Amino acid sequence: MAKRFFRVQDADRPDLAAIGSTSQLDMKGYAFPKLFPLLPVTERSGTMRVAPAGLTNSKGTKGRSNGTTLSGTAIEMVDVPWSVSRYEGRGKLYEDDGAAYSSAEAADNAGAELSQRLAWNKVEDDAFKTVFTASRKSGATELADHAVVKTLQKAAKKLRKYGTPTLVMTTNAWLDFVEIPEIRFRLHALADAGKDIGFILTDIDKVREAVSTFLGFGSVVLFDSDIIDTAGTYDGVVAVVGIRKIEGSVVDAVKAKAVYGWTPIYIPEDAPADKPFDMSSWYDKENKANVYDAEAFLGIVEAFSGAVETCKMAESYTEYAVPVVNNTITPAGSGT
Repeated sequence: MAKRFFRVQDADRPDLAAIGSTSQLDMKGYAFPKLFPLLPVTERSGTMRVAPAGLTNSKGTKGRSNGTTLSGTAIEMVDVPWSVSRYEGRGKLYEDDGAAYSSAEAADNAGAELSQRLAWNKVEDDAFKTVFTASRKSGATELADHAVVKTLQKAAKKLRKYGTPTLVMTTNAWLDFVEIPEIRFRLHALADAGKDIGFILTDIDKVREAVSTFLGFGSVVLFDSDIIDTAGTYDGVVAVVGIRKIEGSVVDAVKAKAVYGWTPIYIPEDAPADKPFDMSSWYDKENKANVYDAEAFLGIVEAFSGAVETCKMAESYTEYAVPVVNNTITPAGSGT
């Protein structure tokens, strides 16, 4: 850039709104869309009438006599209130720093991406605080020594009416979880016995897939500890969440079967369906800074709190190995 200074235009910036399109959320590594699927709405609040949790444990009848009434079990729909709140982020780029970018477009993109990421990070924080609460932590079941897998699978069984069990925790908790001897033993078995397990730090996606495979879970979802829970309050807590796989319309899905929750995103009917942000830029003359403002209206809705079971890691674990079974058969009459 030939100029020593870059000064942004004072204007609404629909051209920069595309940077925060909802289709890019997975690319940014956020956890909340995986737990709370995105649902565009044209109002800022309302009530969604949704399907209840199924798989009743009640039983039908047998041997009913003619002329007697067959009692029915009603499907009782659930009314879930929802609303959106204003999420904002403000990015600043001083005019002399802006001049260091290769072009005005590159400088604008950097400022816009920062402002939108600030807003997305706040949504991520709210989603985390919806799943991980003080009451759930205090009531968490301990992952006792040598009973970790069994405890998680029992939790998963309770949640089958809400969908496929998903293991959820922070990235800091994950580093401790994979070092639990019972988990590490199974990872060794999957990775080829005797191999070094140092790939945990270098190929986290491969390890997540391995853990979900031997637990019988659908996936492992991690909240980035650099964004949320930076104090480490929930580093020892693991959540099991029943997550319904959604194909097609989110509205149709939540009305068909119980869905843990969703993220309503307010997008008026005349707005681009994939762009939740309104963007504006302006020049702060007093501070000689280019300012980028991002604004969106979103919410985190937990429709079924029963879709979450929490567990906590024990203070310590001992080494784990599968007991060796002696299958040697001693012929009859040969003595001992």
